[in-house]
Amino acid sequence: MKKIALPIKNHKLSPHFGDCTHFKFYNVANETILKENLVPVPMHQSEIFPNWLIEKGVTDVIAMGIGLKPIEILSKHKINVFVGVKVEDPGLLVQKYLDGTLETDGNLCDH
Repeated sequence: MKKIALPIKNHKLSPHFGDCTHFKFYNVANETILKENLVPVPMHQSEIFPNWLIEKGVTDVIAMGIGLKPIEILSKHKINVFVGVKVEDPGLLVQKYLDGTLETDGNLCDH
């Protein structure tokens, strides 16, 4: 079972991980989306998003821009981080990930 998280702002993928207002979670088994839900983020404080995602049992994060510190925290907990995706419908991005066609460019934030 996988739990994939995407940072969301204004109902779309947030260009900046730390600037999102929600996370959309997708529970996946056998490459099929079983459940999805949109959850408001906790108050934004340094490093809280990665730790919150760890507590939620996330296995993968798909983001456009994200800083090195969150990537380090998530990677330390064996969470896969896919960075630099284009802003598209979150469900489409997850489906591309499951199909092996998700394109990333390593777009890191400079903080």
